[in-house]
Amino acid sequence: MHPVPVPSQPFTATPAKKLVSRSTAVRKAIHFVNLRTAGRSSGNLAMNSVPKPAPGSETSGREDFAVGDKDAVVIVDHGSRRQESNLMLNDFVEMFRAKTSYRIVEPAHMELAEPTIKDAFGKCVQQGASRVIISPYFLSPGRHWKQDIPALAAEASKEHSNIPYIVTAPLGLHELMVDIMNDRIKYCLRHVAGDVDECTVCAGTGKCRMYS
Repeated sequence: MHPVPVPSQPFTATPAKKLVSRSTAVRKAIHFVNLRTAGRSSGNLAMNSVPKPAPGSETSGREDFAVGDKDAVVIVDHGSRRQESNLMLNDFVEMFRAKTSYRIVEPAHMELAEPTIKDAFGKCVQQGASRVIISPYFLSPGRHWKQDIPALAAEASKEHSNIPYIVTAPLGLHELMVDIMNDRIKYCLRHVAGDVDECTVCAGTGKCRMYS
């Protein structure tokens, strides 16, 4: 056996508005877990692991593993006293909805701003959702993911006891995060060099500059 050389492809930085891509591939990599309704009253995250079906098995086509028209996605971030940061979540939700074509997608803030998780949960039910998927827009599985968001989700579900829900994993370690960070680094260096305008994150802040 002889190694086969693979030509490398140059990495091209893209504007911030194009950073959210490959969501189909990411979505296929997610395996949901069932959230027991018994854990709601205590606010604890009680989960049962759901094994990935084997290819060709009778359960591999189950709709439980897909997001349907009756499913709602709530994308929740921390929330900020800075309104510009809160509005950025709305922009991401619009991008997510357009890319995935999911019918019901709502933003929510864990604290400091509205809409809250309870607000978003209720809005999803009003739109006809029969299952709510709460997806934390967080990087690491810290206390907010382990305790705060599950407790707030449990409180929100009390008014809709017939609606099952799940709190999914945060973004965590994913190879696509490497591409995003690398793209950010290269784009900011291009801005400092005067080749491109500020990205949407830094726009108007004057923060994207070289210090000495």
